[in-house]
Amino acid sequence: MWGLPKPQIKKTGKSQASNSGRVNAMDESAQANKKVRRIEWDEYSRLCTMLAKKVGKERKPGVVVGIAHGGVIVGATVATILQRDFFPIKFSRRVNARVVRKKSKLMVPPTADLEGARVLLIDDASSSGETLKGAVRAIKKHNPKEVTTAVLVRSGAYEPDYMATYFAGKIIFPWMLEEGA
Repeated sequence: MWGLPKPQIKKTGKSQASNSGRVNAMDESAQANKKVRRIEWDEYSRLCTMLAKKVGKERKPGVVVGIAHGGVIVGATVATILQRDFFPIKFSRRVNARVVRKKSKLMVPPTADLEGARVLLIDDASSSGETLKGAVRAIKKHNPKEVTTAVLVRSGAYEPDYMATYFAGKIIFPWMLEEGA
């Protein structure tokens, strides 16, 4: 696809889950030389499909929860591919676009329908993992059987259970408006 190498499925060395893995759409050494990466809709679709197939096969989630904003888009896409129910959750430090708190606050809590479920928790990107960790804590209050974390793009030290690719710079997802547009 447009000069990108064919995506490959790779295992992570993470010990939290024995079948953890990631799907890598670009060579990581090539990404290190870039500061901004634009993910277009065709690549987004490919990454979501690969992530859904890998997690679906290894963890067999019963429900998908997406973290607003971008994780709702990714989560709904993955839930559709897996033919699973989808629910949103929202943590934020912002009101609209303005930062108003130092720490993220739970704004839209998880549904109570997660009891006994194998939950796949998805966000579009993660660097520190604080939002994912907070969402896992909130979901665990509803007594799920299991919570598996996944992101399309990992950009920092935090390792979710699954990721589609790693990129240390700024990510521009297809649903984001360009500055000045």
